[in-house]
Amino acid sequence: MADLFGDPNPKKTPPRQPVGNKSVRKTKPPCLQVSHLGPVASADLSFGDLTVIVGPQATGKSIFLQTLKLLVDRDQIHDTFKHHSMSFNDKAGAFMEGYFGRGLSGAWGAKSSLTWKGKLVDLSDYAKPSKSTTRHERMFYIPAQRVMSLPGGVSQNFGQFNFGDPYTLRAFSDAVHDLIQNEFGAKGELFPGPNRLNDTLRKPIQTHLFGGNRLVIDDKDFTKRLGLHVKGQDKPLGFLSWSAGQREFTPLLMGAYWLCPTTNRRKTGKTVDECIEWVVIEEPEMGLHPQGISAVLLLVLELMRRGYKVVLSTHSPVVLDMVWALQEFKKLGSSEASVRQVFDLPSTPDAKKIALSALTKDYSVYYFDRDGSVKDISNLNPGAMDTAESEWGGISGFSTRTNNAIADAVAESESRPSKRRKARKQESI
Repeated sequence: MADLFGDPNPKKTPPRQPVGNKSVRKTKPPCLQVSHLGPVASADLSFGDLTVIVGPQATGKSIFLQTLKLLVDRDQIHDTFKHHSMSFNDKAGAFMEGYFGRGLSGAWGAKSSLTWKGKLVDLSDYAKPSKSTTRHERMFYIPAQRVMSLPGGVSQNFGQFNFGDPYTLRAFSDAVHDLIQNEFGAKGELFPGPNRLNDTLRKPIQTHLFGGNRLVIDDKDFTKRLGLHVKGQDKPLGFLSWSAGQREFTPLLMGAYWLCPTTNRRKTGKTVDECIEWVVIEEPEMGLHPQGISAVLLLVLELMRRGYKVVLSTHSPVVLDMVWALQEFKKLGSSEASVRQVFDLPSTPDAKKIALSALTKDYSVYYFDRDGSVKDISNLNPGAMDTAESEWGGISGFSTRTNNAIADAVAESESRPSKRRKARKQESI
């Protein structure tokens, strides 16, 4: 990663450690420990190159990830609020409402504690900016409510939302708005664009998500809105006429465009050192068929290849299937061909780069339980004694119970005498 992008912190260059015939930079993974944060009673997460968090609804996954964003981008968040004429006068409760969302100021209470990268943090202090000179954004956050960034297919800027709408949604929507209204506004066609994403990434999206149709900007009503140009039709389909999966995926695609400039590097700010380092994507599978989810996961592998540290929250077994397979390939010393087989990719240079990169990354999986605990289930061992791990945080639990129920039903059926045998017995009497 360092040879592509340079060291983001040259004053604290960690030592290189040899691995085989190569030398790679070994750094301690960032860790976040929290207790009594909203529904989360206790959590201790060590972030890999890809970290996946799973668990039922309302177990604190989103508030945990939003807290991570606040820890990483404290001053940039305050600068954004200030730019939009919002001041909280150092009032922690007001800031929490403005950042996390209305009604969530009580998530941080007297019993709450937080340790980030080994340092104890009082989240109330984050109601005001620090004196740090590092003020650029380092984490790009794609929220679960991303479809709200495009009501009716028209992008929304930060100020068009209400106070109490989550900051992560407002900031993401603002980035999408800037892309659609400015960077891509004059081009007319958003997908498939020849200068955005390579063929390995573009073809699965075209096949499984847009069905060969084109994503365009329609400005015939004097408003730039998204449309889907279907072959054989003169007018593009309006946003609400698309499939639910297409509506959910399109803002995620805009985020991927923003993160993957044509330079084959990470997204930077005004200087090369102002890199986005983290990407959070909540529920990337929303509304998608498993083949569509696979196309999105290829985008995730590309983000990792470019050097981003990616965090996903998910309810999809497809996501964990990928993580489990990649970890098994690493243990077995498999080649990049195994990764390409999972994604049905041809033997092209771009596909090989993504596959090879995936085999060098570290993967972590954590389960947020309803009792407020958080468990490390990174091994994803189907034979584990702990059902949280064996059932992949409950994601495979229904399938497991279904299989067991069918097996029991078959055994019961085979143990019963058949109706024919019963009938013969009656005849012989």
